[in-house]
Amino acid sequence: MKNILKITFFALLLISIGSCTNDKDPVATANGLNLKPITPSSPFVLSPAGGDGEVATISWDVADNGVPTSPSVYEIQIAKAGTNFVAPIIASPSSTATTFIWKKGYLNSLLLANGFLPELAADIDVRVKSTLGIDFNTFVQYSNIIAIKVTPFSQATFALTKVGADPALAPKTLSSGFFTTDTEGYSWLEAGDYKFYTSVQNKFESSNPFYGNDGNGLLTLNGTAITVTTAGYYRIMADIGASPKTYSLTLITAWGIIGDAKVFGALNSLPAMTYDRDDKKWKIVINLKGGKSFKFRANNSNVINLGTGDAGAGTPDYAGAVMKYNGATIPVPGLSTSTLPYIVTLDLSSPRNYTYTMVKQ
Repeated sequence: MKNILKITFFALLLISIGSCTNDKDPVATANGLNLKPITPSSPFVLSPAGGDGEVATISWDVADNGVPTSPSVYEIQIAKAGTNFVAPIIASPSSTATTFIWKKGYLNSLLLANGFLPELAADIDVRVKSTLGIDFNTFVQYSNIIAIKVTPFSQATFALTKVGADPALAPKTLSSGFFTTDTEGYSWLEAGDYKFYTSVQNKFESSNPFYGNDGNGLLTLNGTAITVTTAGYYRIMADIGASPKTYSLTLITAWGIIGDAKVFGALNSLPAMTYDRDDKKWKIVINLKGGKSFKFRANNSNVINLGTGDAGAGTPDYAGAVMKYNGATIPVPGLSTSTLPYIVTLDLSSPRNYTYTMVKQ
């Protein structure tokens, strides 16, 4: 009887162990992630013409993870062709959606930010990454790869070059955005004859196309040289997207400070700042009142004035990420009872990326 009980007990134990062994959670397996043909098909030649339109639709099937699961999270990845995605570039927001539309501005900015040259066709591999689960316990699949060809474009830009000089070293102008042609820059110009050179594949060379005067103060391709009679500091503007094509060279005799932060002359921009040609900055040492504010203006007039703020690329007031034409006043730190000397600088040497500094003495 005891032997029967023992045999029965061990039989039940073996059944129990076998039952536990087969009771496993489902395991995800890579059963496929299919990237569909990109529509329309490449090549894609990006251009500011027509605004920020759609380039292509990227779509794929739902990832097959082998078992029923919550939705995967997807992202599109691109890489230079032949690199095997050693350094993948994320080319879409992460989402559970299975479709994403590339727009010109988004794709163009992405390519330029990752070293692809404007006006030069780039061979690119495209794939989709699927991620299932949380950060420390994820299951990842990659789709098939589709090869495409894309040519990005740059913001409108010129090099105002003195005749006989190297355009690569000449002062530059830059548009306010990818889909605008209102180029602008500031620089010291010597007296002489100048031409607006274009860039080719992000390079300025004397063999590149150039614009000059059409004889009536307007721009035209291969026009005559533009004469600067007075050496000085200029606001340089050129717009070949306008009709007619225009340019202007505005002599800036001085930049100054205006506002209630000044001890004297809140309503004028005197005394004038001094231009340092070595480091290409306007400078002044001035007493400023704490808790008050100021802004910069040129030629003691409100026609050209700079305050703080980012107007947003592509807008008429765009002056960069820090400053804005007709922008807000710049606050001076401290209490309203304090008046301290500051070195204030204004740096306009990088087109559309204007900055200022305040250093307490």
